[in-house]
Amino acid sequence: MKTYFLKTKKLNRSELKDVNGGVASINQCNFLCGAAGGVVSIRPGVGDVCNADRSVCCICY
Repeated sequence: MKTYFLKTKKLNRSELKDVNGGVASINQCNFLCGAAGGVVSIRPGVGDVCNADRSVCCICY
């Protein structure tokens, strides 16, 4: 196990994208709004869809 630890390397942001396959971050609204999609709401109000802890709210299309 010690030999594996000695071979570790600190990766920068571009190298991490290569490891993850270069996939861009997934918008939370795609999960909350479903196939219709949506945009993140800056000031959530009536009719907006929010996740359970209300950290992300979206206006669905």
